[in-house]
Amino acid sequence: MSCSDKTTVDPLLKDLDEKKESFRRNVVSLAAELKQVRGRLVSQEQSFLKESQTRKEAEKKAKNMEMEMCKLHKRLEERNSQLQASASAAEKFIKDLEEFRSQLEVTNQTAESSADSAQSAHVQCSMLKLQLDDKTRSLREHEHRVAQLGSQLDSLQRDLSLRECSEKQLREELARIEREVTEAITKAGIGSNGCVLQKLLEDVSPMKFERMSRIVEVREEEVKKLKDEIRLMSGHWKHKTKELESQLEKQRRTDQDLKKKILKLEFCLQETRSQTRKLQRKEERRDMEIKEIRDMMSEKQQGSEEPWEKQKFWDNSGFKIVVSMSMLMLVVVSKR
Repeated sequence: MSCSDKTTVDPLLKDLDEKKESFRRNVVSLAAELKQVRGRLVSQEQSFLKESQTRKEAEKKAKNMEMEMCKLHKRLEERNSQLQASASAAEKFIKDLEEFRSQLEVTNQTAESSADSAQSAHVQCSMLKLQLDDKTRSLREHEHRVAQLGSQLDSLQRDLSLRECSEKQLREELARIEREVTEAITKAGIGSNGCVLQKLLEDVSPMKFERMSRIVEVREEEVKKLKDEIRLMSGHWKHKTKELESQLEKQRRTDQDLKKKILKLEFCLQETRSQTRKLQRKEERRDMEIKEIRDMMSEKQQGSEEPWEKQKFWDNSGFKIVVSMSMLMLVVVSKR
């Protein structure tokens, strides 16, 4: 090979070496860039994985929050239904309480009227008792008078029987004396003197008999008059006693009726008082139940307001961070 050929080949070799060196440098720079790009790709893949994980976690949290929101909404609906039921029950209790109050007022009015009627019946009973005492006193006085008249009648009847006995004895004695005198005259056989004595006896004995009979008749008439008067008085007093006994029986019956009425009124008053006590107890129980229901309603309202405030989770900083991260991930994915 000649020198001219060598001189022409050397610059070509130099150019080739330079190009080779520049190509090597380019390859090295491209390899470095490729390495950098691979590193960036790895870092981007890692960041993408992290973002996908965070997105999944955010979606999971969002689903959990949606489920919690549904649960809270259901609880809120249940609380609202419970509040409506308790409100309707409270209204019903209030209506029942008003009815019980009206019944209590009616029972109080009936108790007052029954107490007034019982008081008036008691006053009437006391007045009738006083009248009954007066009638019994007058009846006792009449009975005492009747007993006195009966004793007088018995004494008059005894006197009359004694007088009748004495009159009978006198008549028997006179008849015996006349028989004895006539027998003595007949036995003695006295003549004219005996006739005179017999005439005197005959004159005297009729006069005595007439006088005695007149006296006896007068006495008998007096006794008859007394008997008639006593009979009339006894009949009058018997009639009076019967009337007084009938009046006394009527007064006793009325007294018994009034006592029965008073007992009935007292029983009704006791029943009304017991009913008023029962109604007052029921009213107190209803008041307590209404108070408890109101407390429960206020507690439920406070409890429903608190979870409703807790439901506002979008105001929390954690939710804002999760939403911003998910939005960033969506932007990156859309760009790719």
